Amino acid sequence: MSKKFKQSQSKSKPSSPKIQESKNKGFKTPIKKNKNIAEAFAAFNTYFNKYGFYILLFLLVTTALFIFKDFIFFKKLYLFKDIGSDSVNANYPHGYQVAYYMKHVNLIPKWSFYQGMGQNIFPLSITDPYYFILTLLGANNLAYGIGIMEVSKMISAGVLFYLFLRKINLSPFVAVVGAICYSFSSFIVLGSGWNIFSTEAVYLALLLYAFEKLFQDNKIILFPIAIALIAINQPFDLFPVSIFLFIYILFRYYLVHSFNIKRLGLLLAKVAGLGVLGILLSSFFLFADILQMLESPRVGGESSYFSRLLSAPIFGFGDKLHNVTAVMRFFSSDALGTGSDFKGWYNYLEAPLFYFGLINLLLVPQVFHFLDKRKKIIYSIFISLFLLPVIFPFFRYGFWLFTGDYYRIFSLLVVIGLLICSLNALQFIDKEFRVSFLTLAATLILLLIILFYHYFDDQDIISENIQTKATIFLILYSILIALLRFRSAKNVSKTLIAILVCVEMIVFSDITINSRPVVTGEEFKSKINYNDYTKDAVNYLKANDKSFYRIHKEYSSGPAIHRSVNDAQVQNFYGTPSYYSFNQIYYIRFLGELEMIDAKDEVQTRWAPGLIGAPFLHPFASIKYALTKDNKSPLLQGNYDSLTKIGDIIILKNRYALPFGFTYEKYISQSAFHKLSNSQKLITLFRAVVLEDSVIHNTAMSAFNLNDTSLNYTGTDYVNDISALKKDSFNIQLFSENLIKGKIKADNKKILFFSIPFDKGWTIKLDSKEIKPFVANIGFTGIQIDKGEHTVELSFLPRFYNSGALISCIGLFLFLILIIIKYLFDRKKIFIKGENLSPTG
Repeated sequence: MSKKFKQSQSKSKPSSPKIQESKNKGFKTPIKKNKNIAEAFAAFNTYFNKYGFYILLFLLVTTALFIFKDFIFFKKLYLFKDIGSDSVNANYPHGYQVAYYMKHVNLIPKWSFYQGMGQNIFPLSITDPYYFILTLLGANNLAYGIGIMEVSKMISAGVLFYLFLRKINLSPFVAVVGAICYSFSSFIVLGSGWNIFSTEAVYLALLLYAFEKLFQDNKIILFPIAIALIAINQPFDLFPVSIFLFIYILFRYYLVHSFNIKRLGLLLAKVAGLGVLGILLSSFFLFADILQMLESPRVGGESSYFSRLLSAPIFGFGDKLHNVTAVMRFFSSDALGTGSDFKGWYNYLEAPLFYFGLINLLLVPQVFHFLDKRKKIIYSIFISLFLLPVIFPFFRYGFWLFTGDYYRIFSLLVVIGLLICSLNALQFIDKEFRVSFLTLAATLILLLIILFYHYFDDQDIISENIQTKATIFLILYSILIALLRFRSAKNVSKTLIAILVCVEMIVFSDITINSRPVVTGEEFKSKINYNDYTKDAVNYLKANDKSFYRIHKEYSSGPAIHRSVNDAQVQNFYGTPSYYSFNQIYYIRFLGELEMIDAKDEVQTRWAPGLIGAPFLHPFASIKYALTKDNKSPLLQGNYDSLTKIGDIIILKNRYALPFGFTYEKYISQSAFHKLSNSQKLITLFRAVVLEDSVIHNTAMSAFNLNDTSLNYTGTDYVNDISALKKDSFNIQLFSENLIKGKIKADNKKILFFSIPFDKGWTIKLDSKEIKPFVANIGFTGIQIDKGEHTVELSFLPRFYNSGALISCIGLFLFLILIIIKYLFDRKKIFIKGENLSPTG
């Protein structure tokens, strides 16, 4: 029967009252309900357009509360004991040290004797506003605030990314979905254990929004601020972020405009100029940060990766495990295992962090159905530029200037590139009621094949739990995307997509965060870990000995699977070990020369053990006390006596500790010292100071006889040598982290040695006259003194501290001038426009 005939029949033969009543009676309520539901969903869509920002805030806070409730209410602390032990072994001790320093020493951290045998901690100590506020709350509150800080960063990242997406004309619904995917992507959620990743995500979202404000509205204020924050947080990020921004600018420009080299050049010049202004604003922190990186063992030392990575084949592929990891990490951070059970390439934190919501994997191919030929080419190039370094590692090495085999922020750049594509696809589908069902089905099948493929014959490394959950979400998303094609179901589908995205983020983030061992709130308050009896022992020593000394620990107080070596930073004593990405290069050279580490091994330069394994050198480093839990400690068979016991900690005292500053009468050249056996080197350090050739030419002291190193060295010789060094020693009258004053009386021309790792930031005044210190004993500080009594003052100021502050002030002044000029210019334009539109104009 034809449609026309049916309509005519309907018009000519109305239903009888009885039949109509029956219909109304049977279907009246359901029809009304269905209508109400449709109206409700239509109203919900209207609310999205009107209140999208507030809906986003609600969803972000609610999602975060489900995932992080134990951390927000302090049942757990954001300190991981597994492979993410850097949170408790590195980040927390460093943060504690900075917070303690800011309260008890100086608001701006400078030199600290709590790190290694001393190091400039001004670089990378005040990295972002979140961290700064957290440290101001005090060292004892730091651990409780880390989780809340990370949640606040996730919400901030989502809000800024939402503003960016709205600025590029994506609908509130699409922007809300994209912001949630961004906030709870693996780079932010998993990377938050390292603190820095989540901050990078906030700043990159701000940068994108700032650029769009500049590009579309010619608003200049945010862009220099974004660049300054990135520079302060991690200076090296300026290079990869600049590459990303350049690619993004070309992508956006050619989507909006036709080819015009002059207009593009002006845009790039404006961006570059404002970027330089941002760098000027950051100079106070930036110069010190860059200097520390350049002088660190990882860059300026023997452990640099540069030559090895540069020699890699340009179009060589990564190994199979890397490639499988890169693909599977799009499905979940935990697709290849969680925490220390991770079975993929590198490790759980440093493998690719590509997860950003499964719906996006289904949407990316859809975008090409809505583009003309020109835009398809632009999108294809845009995506390829981010995937190329994943396929060919050489380009990823180049992205990091061949300093390391990393992903890190590059993972986020891949995510942003793909997310922009997938969200544009969702926007097209929503607006045009078009979905390529064939592409959708093919994408779903391909993703499931990738998810369930057996990659290795000998083992199945993919989590079945993740496979099951990912499959369910992919199928549900496919159905909901398909329903967007139908007008009657679209609003229902959009609502369910928003809810399902939040559910997915909760499900997968919960595994990443809550399925790993962490320090609990109850554990943190107990008399264990960093809060063990070490603090009581240290307080006892501080109350009874006001001199300068270092302490050696025979045990570790950290709660993680990896041994903690930064206990001194949390437990407030001076030690010798240091775990840090950029350890003091002269200290590392000293440890390498004495074969305590392999200075060519980049990992060992970060995990500097200090003099833990060299009790013979304890006097040299002013180690006066040792803490042990062993009643039969080997130290008792050497130079230590038992002093007292506090809790389960036995305090030992070194009978032969040397003071902070002592003197040498003889020297040995560094080249000659290098040729000695390691045992000869240890002995020689108590008999002669090691000097560089340039210093030797300017000293009138006598050289050490190398034949003396071959003699049978006895305990008596050891005691005599220490006594000789101690004879004319530095008497401290004032001691602080950055200022040391004292006196010394020498019976002859000597070298005064300080157990401070050499740093050009130290200024030394001898009898009120400034003199230039030199490198002594491979990596420490020395000066030459004449016979007689002397006053000595040592003061520390990080290099470029004042000049950096001055340049930042100049940058701020130029920034304010630029804002004023821009404001006056815009006002003039408005005035002229108004004049032209007036009746008399």
